[in-house]
Amino acid sequence: MKYLIPFLLLLLITCQSYMPWKSEWKTKDGTEVFYAAVSAKASVQAIESGSLAMRRSTCVNATNLLSTSPKLTSILLEQESIQLDEVETKDLGRLISALKIKPKQDSCQPEDIGYFFTSPAWETCQCLYIIEYPGGRNQFRQDLTQIK
Repeated sequence: MKYLIPFLLLLLITCQSYMPWKSEWKTKDGTEVFYAAVSAKASVQAIESGSLAMRRSTCVNATNLLSTSPKLTSILLEQESIQLDEVETKDLGRLISALKIKPKQDSCQPEDIGYFFTSPAWETCQCLYIIEYPGGRNQFRQDLTQIK
């Protein structure tokens, strides 16, 4: 009985549930910004090496590559429930490029789902990026209307 409480605490710590972030518009410092959740996977070499640091760095680097691609445009469009054809998507991409919008990495977390003895920590990860669209969500919607 005296070992039950420490065992339960250990079990609780090892079984913490992973809470994925979601992409959404939020107000930060009085400005409406978009938070984009981007998931990626560590490199095969990092996973095979067994190095936690290597898994983490290659996974985060993979999200950085995805954050500068059309992936963020698709996340923004998905949030607004709008579908654009290929030409309209390119036009939006050019607009975003002209506005010099650069996503900023806010934070990253491993996508671990409770393992007892072995930990594949950072084999997959999720990073949250802040996109400061000039004029916020309303301006983004107006720009989408003009593109459409």
